[in-house]
Amino acid sequence: MSENTLKTYLVNVLGCKVNQYDAQQIEQLLEGYGLHKVDLADDVDLVVIHTCGVTAAAAQKSRQTIRRMQRDNPLAHIAVTGCAATDELTQIDQEPVIRIPAGADWLRHLATALEPLDLPNHGLAGNIETDAFPISDFGDHTRAFLKVQDGCDIGCSFCIIPQLRKQPRDKSIKEAVYEATLLTEKGYRELVVTGVSVGLYGRDTDSSLAELLRHLVKVPNIGRIRLSSLHPGELTEDLLEVWSSSPNLMPHLHLSLQSGSDAVLHAMRRGYTADEYYAAVERARAVLDNPAFTTDVIIGFPGETDTYFEEGYAFCKKIGFSQMHTFTYSPRPKTIAAKMGRQVNGAIATERSARLRKLGEEMALAYHRQFLNQKIDVLVEGVKDGVAHGYSEHYIPVEFSAAEAQRGEIVAIEPTEASATGLKR
Repeated sequence: MSENTLKTYLVNVLGCKVNQYDAQQIEQLLEGYGLHKVDLADDVDLVVIHTCGVTAAAAQKSRQTIRRMQRDNPLAHIAVTGCAATDELTQIDQEPVIRIPAGADWLRHLATALEPLDLPNHGLAGNIETDAFPISDFGDHTRAFLKVQDGCDIGCSFCIIPQLRKQPRDKSIKEAVYEATLLTEKGYRELVVTGVSVGLYGRDTDSSLAELLRHLVKVPNIGRIRLSSLHPGELTEDLLEVWSSSPNLMPHLHLSLQSGSDAVLHAMRRGYTADEYYAAVERARAVLDNPAFTTDVIIGFPGETDTYFEEGYAFCKKIGFSQMHTFTYSPRPKTIAAKMGRQVNGAIATERSARLRKLGEEMALAYHRQFLNQKIDVLVEGVKDGVAHGYSEHYIPVEFSAAEAQRGEIVAIEPTEASATGLKR
C-alpha cells in the first residue's frame, strides 16, 4: 500500500428514502474497498455526493452541494451519483472525477469506475452483478430501509422520476428475504419496505408485493414491517389479506392522493378518480385496525380552479388523514405539466396551501385523540434529557419519559396528551 492510497470516504446524501438506502449501499461498497468513513470533510480522500433531482430546487441544491464539496476538499476525489448526476442537471465548472446517473446497474457502474483509483482493495466490481447488492447495516438507527424495487413508468404529468430512474425493476424475493434476515440479525426492530414505486413490485415477474410480504413476515425474529408509498390501485384484496393476517405489518398506509378533484387528477395523469381512491381507503378500513392514512397533496397545479380546490379540500376532510403533506406546485422542467397553460397565481396557491395545512392539523389532532389513555406500543428511536421519542404502530410520533437504555426497545405506554404533532405521556 503506497502513501497515496486512499484511506477515508464521506457520503453526502440528498433526497428520499430510496436515496437514503442507496447511500448505505455506497458506504458498504466503500468499506469493502478498505476505506473508512469520516464524519467531517477534513482531509477526506473520496467524497460521494448522492444527488436528488425530483424538483428543480432539489437539482439546484445538488449542484450547490457538489460545488461546496469541491471547494472544501480540493485534494479529494469527487464522485457524483443519483438522480441529478447527469451532466445536464448538475453542470458545473470543475467536473467530478466520476459521474454515475441513476438507472439499472448504477452501483456496478460505480464500482467499475472506482477500480482505477488507488484503493486498499480491488476486485469488488466483478462481484456486483446487479443493484441487489445487500446491506447488513443501516447506521445508528432503530429501523432500517429495505429497498425492493427501483424505477417507475406510471408517467404522472408533473414527475421527472421515470426519466431519471428509468424502467421498473425488482429485487427477487430470495434476495429481499436474505437482506431482511441480515438486518434483523443486526438488531433492527423495524424494516421499511421501500422503492421508487413499491406497489409495482412483481408486475413483470409473475409475483406481487403481497407474495413478497408473505415471505418477509416469516423471517425469524422479524420485527415491525412498514410499506412506503402506494398507489390506491395497488391496494389489492390479496395485499390486504396478507396485511390483516400479519401482526408484524403495521396498520399505517401512505396513499399518495395529490388531488381530491377528478379534473386535476386527470390532468396529473394519476390513473384513478377520487371515488376509486376512497374505495381503496374503505377496503383497508374494513379489514385493518383503525389504520392511519398519510398522504401527499399538491396545491396550485395548472388549471386548479377555486371549484377544483374546494372539491379537493372537501375530499381530504372526508377521508380524515392522520397526516397530510401539502406541497405548493412548482414546475419541473422536462415534464408535461411544466408546459401546461393556466398556471395558478402564486398568492392564490399559497393561500390554498395554508388552508389545507390547517385542515391537516385538525385531522391529525382528531386521529391522535383516539389513542388517549389507551395502551400503544412505541419503538424508541432516541432518548434525550430523559425524554424518549419514537413512533407507535399507527406511525404517530410519541414522547414520554424514559431511560437512555430503552433506546431501540418497544415500550407500551398510555398517552395522556394529544396534539396535531403527536402524543405524549
